[in-house]
This record gives sequence, C-alpha cells and structure tokens, in this order.
Amino acid sequence: MKLFLRLLGKISFLLKHWKYKRKLNDMIAKGLKVGKNVTIMPGATIDDGYPYLISIGNNCSLSNGVLILAHDATTFKFTDGYTRIGKVEIRDNCFIGSNVVILPGVTIGPNVLIAAGSVINKDIPPNSCVAGVPARTYAKFDEFIDNQLQLIKEHPSFEFSEFATRSSEFIERITRLVNDRNIYVRGYPGKFPWTIQ
Repeated sequence: MKLFLRLLGKISFLLKHWKYKRKLNDMIAKGLKVGKNVTIMPGATIDDGYPYLISIGNNCSLSNGVLILAHDATTFKFTDGYTRIGKVEIRDNCFIGSNVVILPGVTIGPNVLIAAGSVINKDIPPNSCVAGVPARTYAKFDEFIDNQLQLIKEHPSFEFSEFATRSSEFIERITRLVNDRNIYVRGYPGKFPWTIQ
C-alpha cells in the first residue's frame, strides 16, 4: 500500500510539473521573455492576455501567489471600455516573495528583494529591498545580504535535507530554537523542479 501511495504521489507530481511546463511554454510562445536560471513557482500567475509585455531577467525567483499584470482594467466601466496596459520588466537577480502583486508599467531591479504581500505600483530602483502596500524601500540590497550573511554565522543553521526526517524530536528542537531566535536552512538538494535553465 505504501509503495502504491508513493507511486501515486510521484505520478501526481509529474502531472503537476508537466502542466506547469506546458503553461509556461505557452506563455513563452505568446512572447513572455524569460532569462536563465529563473524559478517561477506553479502558483505564480502571469497575465496571459499580454505575456509579450512581460520580461523576467536571469537569476530571478517568483514565489507562489505572485501576480504579474500587464493590464489594469479598474477604469474599464467608467471610461467607455478603456483598459490601461503597460510593460513589466523584472531585471536580473530579483526575488519576488509570496503573494506580491506587480502592476503594469513598472521596471524592477536589478538586484531587488520584494517582501511577501507587497504591491508594486511604480519602478523599484536597482539594489533595493522593498515591502508594503504600496511597496517602499527598507534597505539596500548589498547591505541587507551582508547583514543576513553575518546573522547566518551567529545563528543555528541546518541543511534542507535534515528537515526530511521530521521526527518529533527534530520538530521539538526546531520549535524550541525558533522560540529563542531565527534559524537558517541551507539549500535544496538537486535541481529545483520549478527552475527554468
């Protein structure tokens, strides 16, 4: 029974991956520009009406729930049917957190971190970390990364593979550690399935 369930899980994952790749390839065929080493989680949504107005640079990550819009129909009802459209350019080395909304007509980066839940309604300058609704700068990219590297040295850290055990002792240990301070987890083993090479 366990073997059957594991096989079923693998088939489900492969189907999800195939549907994701098909959807992404359709968007690229419609003009979406995607660089190298880009991770677009399956829960991200890219405006399928205007993918040719959207470009994503190299080494970018889009988390689950990200919504990229190249059109804004908020005034459609009140302007005799007019909808504003605009380009969205995400330059190299950007990380877009979960549930970020990117509105049309913006350029982001390069070297930008966007915190989860943010709304991007204007250009985000290079080397920035932003958060909020609407998003505002809270740090310089280089300074933020340097600070994080220092914190990683000072706090407990684990390999991603260690979390696969999920034993009650391990969960209790992690819970106890995060009650006192932040901890860090390093890496994903192998090739991340949602990364476009």
